[in-house]
Amino acid sequence: MRNFLLILLLAISLQSFGQKNYRIEKCIWSITPPAAYSARVDNFEKIVKAGETYIKKQKNDGVTLSTDDTVLFSLAKTDSVQMNIVLASYKNNESIEQYTLKGYAEILGEYLETHPKDNSPKNTVNVLVRELVIDKMKFYLIRKTTNYTVEKYSYTSDYYVAEIEGKEFSITAIYDNEFDKQKIEKAVLESTFK
Repeated sequence: MRNFLLILLLAISLQSFGQKNYRIEKCIWSITPPAAYSARVDNFEKIVKAGETYIKKQKNDGVTLSTDDTVLFSLAKTDSVQMNIVLASYKNNESIEQYTLKGYAEILGEYLETHPKDNSPKNTVNVLVRELVIDKMKFYLIRKTTNYTVEKYSYTSDYYVAEIEGKEFSITAIYDNEFDKQKIEKAVLESTFK
Protein backbone atom coordinates (compact mmCIF):
# COMPACT_ATOMS: atom_id res chain seq x y z
CA MET A 1 0.00 0.00 0.00
CA ARG A 2 2.82 2.38 0.86
CA ASN A 3 4.47 1.72 -2.52
CA PHE A 4 1.19 2.39 -4.30
CA LEU A 5 0.78 5.75 -2.55
CA LEU A 6 4.39 6.66 -3.34
CA ILE A 7 3.91 5.83 -7.03
CA LEU A 8 0.62 7.77 -7.13
CA LEU A 9 2.24 10.82 -5.50
CA LEU A 10 5.17 10.64 -7.93
CA ALA A 11 2.84 10.39 -10.94
CA ILE A 12 0.82 13.42 -9.79
CA SER A 13 3.93 15.48 -9.18
CA LEU A 14 5.42 14.59 -12.57
CA GLN A 15 2.19 15.58 -14.31
CA SER A 16 1.96 18.91 -12.54
CA PHE A 17 5.69 19.52 -13.04
CA GLY A 18 5.28 19.32 -16.82
CA GLN A 19 2.23 21.57 -16.86
CA LYS A 20 2.82 25.21 -17.78
CA ASN A 21 0.49 28.11 -16.94
CA TYR A 22 0.23 31.33 -18.93
CA ARG A 23 -1.79 34.47 -18.24
CA ILE A 24 -3.81 35.80 -21.16
CA GLU A 25 -5.44 38.97 -19.90
CA LYS A 26 -7.61 37.74 -16.97
CA CYS A 27 -7.54 34.10 -18.12
CA ILE A 28 -5.04 31.40 -17.10
CA TRP A 29 -4.20 28.88 -19.82
CA SER A 30 -2.63 25.59 -18.71
CA ILE A 31 -0.93 23.20 -21.11
CA THR A 32 1.32 20.19 -20.72
CA PRO A 33 3.90 20.45 -23.52
CA PRO A 34 4.37 17.37 -25.69
CA ALA A 35 7.06 14.94 -24.53
CA ALA A 36 10.50 15.52 -26.10
CA TYR A 37 9.66 19.17 -26.87
CA SER A 38 11.65 21.89 -25.19
CA ALA A 39 11.84 25.68 -25.22
CA ARG A 40 13.30 27.04 -28.40
CA VAL A 41 15.23 30.27 -28.54
CA ASP A 42 14.08 32.27 -31.53
CA ASN A 43 15.16 35.62 -32.81
CA PHE A 44 11.65 37.09 -32.96
CA GLU A 45 13.04 40.62 -33.12
CA LYS A 46 14.67 39.86 -36.48
CA ILE A 47 11.40 38.46 -37.87
CA VAL A 48 9.36 41.41 -36.61
CA LYS A 49 11.81 43.91 -38.14
CA ALA A 50 11.67 42.08 -41.48
CA GLY A 51 7.85 42.34 -41.41
CA GLU A 52 7.98 46.02 -40.51
CA THR A 53 10.42 46.69 -43.36
CA TYR A 54 8.11 44.89 -45.80
CA ILE A 55 5.10 46.95 -44.71
CA LYS A 56 7.07 50.20 -44.99
CA LYS A 57 7.99 49.30 -48.59
CA GLN A 58 4.30 48.91 -49.48
CA LYS A 59 2.28 52.01 -50.21
CA ASN A 60 0.60 53.60 -47.22
CA ASP A 61 -2.73 51.78 -46.99
CA GLY A 62 -3.61 52.62 -43.42
CA VAL A 63 -1.97 49.52 -41.94
CA THR A 64 -1.01 50.03 -38.32
CA LEU A 65 1.69 47.85 -36.84
CA SER A 66 0.77 46.07 -33.62
CA THR A 67 3.05 46.89 -30.73
CA ASP A 68 1.66 44.42 -28.22
CA ASP A 69 2.29 40.98 -29.71
CA THR A 70 3.10 38.58 -26.88
CA VAL A 71 4.77 35.24 -27.55
CA LEU A 72 3.93 32.87 -24.69
CA PHE A 73 6.27 30.09 -25.78
CA SER A 74 8.07 28.48 -28.66
CA LEU A 75 8.70 24.74 -28.36
CA ALA A 76 10.56 22.44 -30.70
CA LYS A 77 11.20 18.75 -30.80
CA THR A 78 14.74 18.22 -29.62
CA ASP A 79 15.85 16.57 -32.86
CA SER A 80 14.11 19.07 -35.13
CA VAL A 81 15.17 22.43 -36.48
CA GLN A 82 12.40 23.65 -38.80
CA MET A 83 9.54 21.15 -38.33
CA ASN A 84 7.74 19.81 -35.30
CA ILE A 85 7.36 23.09 -33.47
CA VAL A 86 4.61 24.70 -31.40
CA LEU A 87 4.19 28.43 -30.82
CA ALA A 88 1.57 30.21 -28.70
CA SER A 89 0.88 33.95 -28.69
CA TYR A 90 -1.75 36.61 -28.25
CA LYS A 91 -2.18 40.08 -29.72
CA ASN A 92 -4.67 42.70 -30.79
CA ASN A 93 -6.42 41.83 -34.02
CA GLU A 94 -8.78 44.32 -35.60
CA SER A 95 -9.75 41.74 -38.22
CA ILE A 96 -11.53 39.68 -35.55
CA GLU A 97 -13.45 42.78 -34.48
CA GLN A 98 -14.29 43.61 -38.10
CA TYR A 99 -15.12 40.12 -39.47
CA THR A 100 -15.88 38.12 -36.28
CA LEU A 101 -13.74 35.16 -35.25
CA LYS A 102 -15.46 32.85 -37.76
CA GLY A 103 -15.06 35.35 -40.61
CA TYR A 104 -11.41 35.90 -39.76
CA ALA A 105 -10.77 32.12 -39.74
CA GLU A 106 -12.47 31.71 -43.12
CA ILE A 107 -10.52 34.61 -44.66
CA LEU A 108 -7.27 33.18 -43.30
CA GLY A 109 -8.15 29.73 -44.65
CA GLU A 110 -8.86 31.16 -48.13
CA TYR A 111 -5.59 33.07 -48.07
CA LEU A 112 -3.56 30.02 -47.05
CA GLU A 113 -5.16 27.92 -49.77
CA THR A 114 -4.46 30.32 -52.64
CA HIS A 115 -1.21 32.04 -51.61
CA PRO A 116 1.29 29.15 -51.88
CA LYS A 117 -0.03 28.09 -55.29
CA ASP A 118 1.32 31.31 -56.73
CA ASN A 119 4.83 30.36 -55.59
CA SER A 120 4.88 26.77 -56.83
CA PRO A 121 2.02 25.39 -58.92
CA LYS A 122 3.44 21.84 -58.65
CA ASN A 123 2.67 21.70 -54.93
CA THR A 124 -0.79 20.71 -53.75
CA VAL A 125 -2.29 22.52 -50.81
CA ASN A 126 -5.30 21.40 -48.81
CA VAL A 127 -6.89 23.71 -46.23
CA LEU A 128 -9.54 22.79 -43.69
CA VAL A 129 -11.32 25.32 -41.47
CA ARG A 130 -13.47 23.99 -38.65
CA GLU A 131 -14.86 25.11 -35.32
CA LEU A 132 -13.88 23.21 -32.19
CA VAL A 133 -14.14 23.67 -28.45
CA ILE A 134 -11.20 23.32 -26.08
CA ASP A 135 -12.23 23.36 -22.42
CA LYS A 136 -15.41 25.39 -23.16
CA MET A 137 -13.42 27.92 -25.25
CA LYS A 138 -14.45 28.27 -28.92
CA PHE A 139 -11.57 27.95 -31.39
CA TYR A 140 -11.25 27.72 -35.11
CA LEU A 141 -8.69 25.32 -36.49
CA ILE A 142 -7.17 26.25 -39.81
CA ARG A 143 -5.18 23.23 -41.02
CA LYS A 144 -3.00 23.58 -44.10
CA THR A 145 -1.25 20.53 -45.56
CA THR A 146 1.32 21.18 -48.27
CA ASN A 147 2.42 18.29 -50.48
CA TYR A 148 5.62 18.75 -52.45
CA THR A 149 4.95 16.40 -55.34
CA VAL A 150 8.47 16.50 -56.81
CA GLU A 151 10.24 15.97 -53.47
CA LYS A 152 7.58 13.50 -52.23
CA TYR A 153 7.37 15.32 -48.93
CA SER A 154 4.55 16.95 -47.00
CA TYR A 155 4.04 18.94 -43.85
CA THR A 156 1.06 20.39 -42.02
CA SER A 157 0.53 23.71 -40.26
CA ASP A 158 -2.24 23.89 -37.69
CA TYR A 159 -3.41 27.30 -36.58
CA TYR A 160 -5.78 27.30 -33.60
CA VAL A 161 -7.31 30.74 -33.09
CA ALA A 162 -9.67 32.06 -30.40
CA GLU A 163 -10.75 35.40 -29.04
CA ILE A 164 -9.99 36.13 -25.38
CA GLU A 165 -11.14 39.49 -24.04
CA GLY A 166 -10.91 41.16 -27.44
CA LYS A 167 -7.49 39.74 -28.33
CA GLU A 168 -6.44 36.98 -30.70
CA PHE A 169 -5.05 33.94 -28.90
CA SER A 170 -3.37 31.51 -31.25
CA ILE A 171 -1.47 28.26 -31.13
CA THR A 172 0.52 27.39 -34.21
CA ALA A 173 1.91 23.90 -34.78
CA ILE A 174 4.00 22.67 -37.69
CA TYR A 175 4.71 18.98 -38.08
CA ASP A 176 5.73 16.49 -40.73
CA ASN A 177 4.67 13.13 -39.30
CA GLU A 178 1.65 11.48 -37.68
CA PHE A 179 3.40 10.73 -34.37
CA ASP A 180 4.20 14.39 -33.69
CA LYS A 181 0.75 15.44 -34.91
CA GLN A 182 -0.87 13.23 -32.28
CA LYS A 183 1.42 14.48 -29.49
CA ILE A 184 0.82 18.14 -30.34
CA GLU A 185 -2.94 17.70 -30.79
CA LYS A 186 -3.22 15.90 -27.46
CA ALA A 187 -1.37 18.73 -25.67
CA VAL A 188 -3.51 21.44 -27.29
CA LEU A 189 -6.88 19.70 -26.99
CA GLU A 190 -6.29 18.77 -23.32
CA SER A 191 -5.22 22.28 -22.32
CA THR A 192 -7.46 24.18 -19.91
CA PHE A 193 -8.67 27.74 -19.34
CA LYS A 194 -9.55 29.24 -15.96
